[in-house]
Amino acid sequence: MESEDRVELYTRRLSREFNLSEDYEGRHYTMVAEKSGENAKALGKSELVKTVLLVSKVPENGSDDFVQSEIEKIPESALSGFRNISKNKTTFFTRVFLMKKIPFDLIQKARNFDFCRSEQGAFNYIVHAGIILVDLSSTMLYSSKAAAEFCKFFKIIVPVETKEGEGEKIDL
Repeated sequence: MESEDRVELYTRRLSREFNLSEDYEGRHYTMVAEKSGENAKALGKSELVKTVLLVSKVPENGSDDFVQSEIEKIPESALSGFRNISKNKTTFFTRVFLMKKIPFDLIQKARNFDFCRSEQGAFNYIVHAGIILVDLSSTMLYSSKAAAEFCKFFKIIVPVETKEGEGEKIDL
């Protein structure tokens, strides 16, 4: 499957649950998926839950430097708008990189990435940030723990070939 076809597939999958655009806070991305909603909590309180997935297709030349610099910017991007409302708020911020031939050190960095910030006061604010690396040359995904639940949108299931007669029902 070509990378353009993959991007189109991911767009269709994400559009079912998220609002899609290409810009987030003045920066351009391959795809931006956002969703906001309220969850009821105990004792009649509610919290705003915001989910943001920023997807970038990484150019083949200079990909390591680009991804490294973007990973360093994640805390700043995740914390933007941290305290801008007067409600309890939880934000799930996931940075997704679509690339070919992911180096092992980048895989380790993504798997070990951990960013969580919380602030308690009159209102509680929580941010969880994660990384997903999608290998376009194979069907492999690599993610941090905080981003694992969003891998379902980027997973490619490869059909398995069976021998003729292998899948037939056997009466006992």
